[in-house]
Formats: sequence, C-alpha cells, structure tokens
Amino acid sequence: MSKLWILLSVSLILAFFIEYRDRVLLQKKGRLDRLFTFLLILLLGTFCGLRTWYNDTVTYLQMFNGAVSVSAFFSSGEADLAHGWGFGLLTCIIKELGFTSQDYLMFYSFLTVTPYVLFVRRYCPNFIFGIFLMFTTGFYSFALAAIKQCMATGLCLLAVMAALDRKWVRYGILLGVAVLFHPYAIIYLLVPMLMFRPWTVKTYLAIVLFVMAGFGMESLLGTILDITAMLGAEYDETSFIGEGVNIFRVLVSFVPLMLAIPYRKMLFQDTGRTEHLLFNLSMIHALLMFVGLFGTANYFARLANYFLPAVVVILPWMLNKLYYGHRSFLKSACVVGYLGYFYYENAMKQNFDSHLSQVSLWDYIVSHF
Repeated sequence: MSKLWILLSVSLILAFFIEYRDRVLLQKKGRLDRLFTFLLILLLGTFCGLRTWYNDTVTYLQMFNGAVSVSAFFSSGEADLAHGWGFGLLTCIIKELGFTSQDYLMFYSFLTVTPYVLFVRRYCPNFIFGIFLMFTTGFYSFALAAIKQCMATGLCLLAVMAALDRKWVRYGILLGVAVLFHPYAIIYLLVPMLMFRPWTVKTYLAIVLFVMAGFGMESLLGTILDITAMLGAEYDETSFIGEGVNIFRVLVSFVPLMLAIPYRKMLFQDTGRTEHLLFNLSMIHALLMFVGLFGTANYFARLANYFLPAVVVILPWMLNKLYYGHRSFLKSACVVGYLGYFYYENAMKQNFDSHLSQVSLWDYIVSHF
C-alpha cells in the first residue's frame, strides 16, 4: 500500500498549508486558501483518474466502451432509475464528445473528489485530521471503485450544504440529480428529519428501530424487496442474505456514537443544526453497518457509505470540544486506531497496490497529442 501512504503524506502536507497557510506563508488571511484547496483536489482527482484497474473499474470501462449514442440510449431500455439514468446518459454524452476511456475515469474522478474536499473543508474544524480520516476510513479510496454511488454521494453532500443554508429548492434539485446517478441516494430525503438535537427521544427511537431491523432481518425482507422494486431494481431474497459486514468495520463505524455517550451533555449543550445533522448522519452510518451484520455487506455496507462523510467531519469536531486532558489521549487513540484500520483494510485484508493499476500522468498527457 505504498502508493496510498505516499498520497496520504502529500495530502496531509497540503492540508497543513491550507490550515496554517496564513501563519506559515505570512499572507493575508484567506488569500491562498483556494489555491491550496485546488491543488489538493487536483492531486486526489488525478490519482483517482489515472487508474486502469481497481475493484469495479473494469466493469465501468466496459460500460463506457459499450455506450451508445444519446438517441440510441433512450430506446435501449436502460433509461430507468435502477440503471442510473443520469449516469448512463452522461456517459453516452461524453463518449459522443470524443472522450477516451481514461478521460472518462478522470472526468468522474474530479466530479466526485471536488465536493468531497469542499464538504470536509467547510465543516471539519481540523482539516488535517479530516483529510487523515478521508483516507483511513476508506471514504476516499471508495471513489476508486463505485463511480455511480460516489458521484451520487458527492451530489448528496452538496445537497446537505444547501439544506444547512436553508436553500431547500437547491437541496431538492441536487438530490433529484443524485438519484438519477444512483437510486439509493434517495435515502438523503432523511436530511430534513435528522436535524434534531442528539440524545433526545428521537435518538433512542432510531437506535431501537435499527436494532430491531437487524435482529428481524428475515421478517423484513419482503418490505425491503418491495422498496427496491419501487426503485426499479430486481433483487431476490438471496441478494440480501449472505456474508455480513465484517465486525471490525462495524466497530470502527461506531466510534463517534460510542464516544458521544459519556460526553453527550458537554457536546450538545450549545450546538446548532449543522452539528446535529452531521452527528445524526454518522449515527445512521453506524446503525446501517450494524444491520449489515445480519444481511449482506455488499448492499448494507455500501448503503452506509452514503453517510461515511459525516464521520470524517463530526469526529474531529467532537474531539475538539472535549476537556483538554481527555482530548489529547482520545485524539492519539483515534490516530492509532484508524491507522490500524487503514493498514488492515489495504494491506492485510487485501494488498491495495496489487489491486491497483495506473497509467502514468506523462503517458496520459501525451496520449492527447
């Protein structure tokens, strides 16, 4: 996983300059913020876009190579919600415009990475720690695999930003477009209902409902199949019963929720809609992972990943609010723990470097001349 270590190191250096640019470079406040943020987006987007092989990348390349004209797309029977109507249409458009397969990957990489970085930059009080968590939680590396879902997630993050600014029309439009890329983005309809103060009756009700859903998975399969059928997907019961989510992943997903329990009064005594929503989204992420213990990781873990960005921004905020003595120890514990999880996922569970192939940046540039 040497490539990821190098990328993480360079990203943290850029994050350091973004966080402390004014003190380090003796510039006027905010003057270089956009420049270094752009460089970080450029770095992460380019690394993602240069891949030729990783996880689902080959499947997406086959989809691009098999893309038809825009007019043929509408008569192909794939212009429906379940197949990612917006994704399919945009893929056909960019192919007609003469994009190569590598351009296609690069295009979607930047469309995904840009809202990721902007979201973390806007809401994370410790940007360096936020970038660290982007890597160690798997938030960033997932963008190298599931293009449709990650594109939809990026749009959902923009929708959250609009909702927190009370721009509900923009929120609705962005969420509608996200659903056209991946139908499960519709789960972000929960956003207006998740702005309540944590650790009230609603919190405990949500926990109870998800615990019941986990233990009652078999009895709920009919309802789940009905919902997926409404979205146009054709699944059977075997699609949702299989190898569950790895217990290690579930425990990691519960870190913000478990950390909040002993400090809940301190954390949420003077908070607003933003902190409430982001914490509740991170809670839903953990609870969906819990349900995945009883279902199949392929669906429930991927559904939970829609809310993983909230973990990246709310955990640094929580740690910053704790007593100074507690804060130092818990930050150190989080760094060690998440580094261990990062190593486990990308070296022990699978070797990241052996699963990733990339074209060089020089070869990619030269291919256009």
